Amino acid sequence: MVGVGLATANLPFGTTGGVKGEESPIVVGDGAAPPASDPAIANATPIAVDPEAVGYVSNERPGAVISLSVDEVCRAADKADCPVREGTQLGTVFSDPPKAILASPTKHKAVAIANTSAGTDEVVVVDLPEATQRPQPGRTPAPSASAAPSPAAPTTTPVPSPSTDGSNAPEATATATEPTVTVTASPSVASIEPSATPTATAAQQIAIASGIQVVGESAAFSPDGTWFAFTARAADQRRGADVYAWHVGSERAVRVTDDGASYFGSWADNDMIVSRPSDTSAAKADAVSVRVDPANGNERDAGDAWRPAVDPTGKRAIVWVGTLKLAEDGSGWVPDKGRLELRSWSDDGAGRSEGPERDRVVTDSAPRDFDVRWDETGEWVAVWVADGNDKVVGRLSLFHVEPEKDRLERADGAPVDVRALPGFSMGDGRLAWATPRGQGGEGSRIRIAAWSKTDVGIVESNPGEDPVVIR
Repeated sequence: MVGVGLATANLPFGTTGGVKGEESPIVVGDGAAPPASDPAIANATPIAVDPEAVGYVSNERPGAVISLSVDEVCRAADKADCPVREGTQLGTVFSDPPKAILASPTKHKAVAIANTSAGTDEVVVVDLPEATQRPQPGRTPAPSASAAPSPAAPTTTPVPSPSTDGSNAPEATATATEPTVTVTASPSVASIEPSATPTATAAQQIAIASGIQVVGESAAFSPDGTWFAFTARAADQRRGADVYAWHVGSERAVRVTDDGASYFGSWADNDMIVSRPSDTSAAKADAVSVRVDPANGNERDAGDAWRPAVDPTGKRAIVWVGTLKLAEDGSGWVPDKGRLELRSWSDDGAGRSEGPERDRVVTDSAPRDFDVRWDETGEWVAVWVADGNDKVVGRLSLFHVEPEKDRLERADGAPVDVRALPGFSMGDGRLAWATPRGQGGEGSRIRIAAWSKTDVGIVESNPGEDPVVIR
């Protein structure tokens, strides 16, 4: 009778007077387990999470943006019973599959990094469908700039002078007029509604950098969405890595550093945190970091650490503490001896954290590259570390940060050292990544870990052709 009553009332199982997602045992008759076919009994109790969507680009349907909505996830023990999720195709944005896509926090815009037919990288700006935008707490998204903007009024904010080849460092111009880009020839992808048969026309892509090779995975928009920073070197290998910055509305990104050995780490407020070796003439060196104003290139000290990933609160960061070395192929500087750990952060840079060492160390090896991304609360952080013997695949882990004790915690059910392709998204209570191809030729999947308080569960998509997550 209890089972029939629940089914008739269409109530979620395991929620007798509680919150959806909380386990409550259901006993029928003498307590014996009912047949699996009994429709009144659920095989797994999911974890309810805030309904949010994750966006990715499908290479199975080249250039198509897919929205994968998630409102509940499965516990690790129930993974076998967890159904796969089907995404909704929103529109075709890219004519060719990009290597990476990074969404602006405030506009329906994204920056994509793509290969060209010449074998170089090109950094382009595109419009995104509205459903892929991730809202930020307390912010109202600005309207899409798909129509021709009105002429910009003079501004007193220094803006780097546009450079067509990235060869000049930015110059401060107190009365510079911000350049604008007219894109009236392009249909607005933001206006495309979800449909089973969306238009196949790709949106116009505006190149802001070309003839380069993008380095690493740490490219990102500033918190206010007005700047985008990344690390790149000349495609002809005549010089090493430098940090580039693009101001929204400008025609081109500009090279902010000029030493051939600088790497973008993250944003701290609206300053770039840039790292470089202390001695570029040696094969090994210590690491130093500086805060860089993207508008004029001015620098100030930010401590002795390599590529700090500062959290949104500005109180802590994940940093590499140790030495650096030149990569075996001579492509640039990589971690040598040391560890990736949680540390306190201030305007002066990374300090030391309180608590046992084991509660703040992420890894003691990062042979090629690493990528760190925080959620908007600063209480969850995901870390991807490249495998030493693999140029494509790495290991991804999700940590909960105990604010009062300043330590890393592994939440039950959270991914730990799972194999993942480069590029993952983090925010809105979920972590999304693409898996490597499976055995027997199975394609990659999009996996999403989502949480409610400290309960973590996972769902996944059907296998596809090398999907790229929108970060």
